[in-house]
Amino acid sequence: MALVNEMIADLNALNESGDRCPPEILQKTWHDDMIWYGPTGIGATYTIPRYQEQHQYPFRTQLKDKVFNGHIARFAEGNYAGFFGWANLTNTPTGGFLGLPGNDTRADMRVVDIYRRDGNKLAENWVFIDLLHWLSMQGLDVLKRIRDTNPGQ
Repeated sequence: MALVNEMIADLNALNESGDRCPPEILQKTWHDDMIWYGPTGIGATYTIPRYQEQHQYPFRTQLKDKVFNGHIARFAEGNYAGFFGWANLTNTPTGGFLGLPGNDTRADMRVVDIYRRDGNKLAENWVFIDLLHWLSMQGLDVLKRIRDTNPGQ
């Protein structure tokens, strides 16, 4: 749990500074060949540079006014640790995130993160973000849209 808490503290300090995350920050707690498994719409990445290009930088630059609301629980057992919050992050999309236009509607992200440690660094991260809820808060009800395009099913 200490390793995950160290990584969270590093990222929180970056959020407060507004700085772009240099790879060296992640290399303190992550293996260079780490694997990040994101939700549908974001996808998975391999290695710190690919993670930063495909997820971290779009997340940092295309969502503004991020407020960390806290975690309901953090837990660890053996080589695994995790946390979740309902909702643990509130933000406003500026445009481009998930290929969508920006707007001024604040929305909550409900997130679950599970990490696998290998030695003294994190090796894998499974991330579940309730994107249907986040999109619905912005007025895009994906499930309704699907029902409307397939009436009677």
